[in-house]
Amino acid sequence: MKSNNRDDGWLTRRLYFNREDKRIMIKRPQSGLGYTMNLGNKWTWIFNIIFVIIIIILVSVL
Repeated sequence: MKSNNRDDGWLTRRLYFNREDKRIMIKRPQSGLGYTMNLGNKWTWIFNIIFVIIIIILVSVL
């Protein structure tokens, strides 16, 4: 059953994990400040892996 309530994915009020939600960036409703990434979205993980690889390359070159 698909849930329309997107608040179901919040863990510890800081992490968001909801595979049914297609958004990558989520605004934090509790604090009103800042955004977090949807850890249930595969594109979030792809983005994070690419980001880490770029940082490793930059650190090793410098």
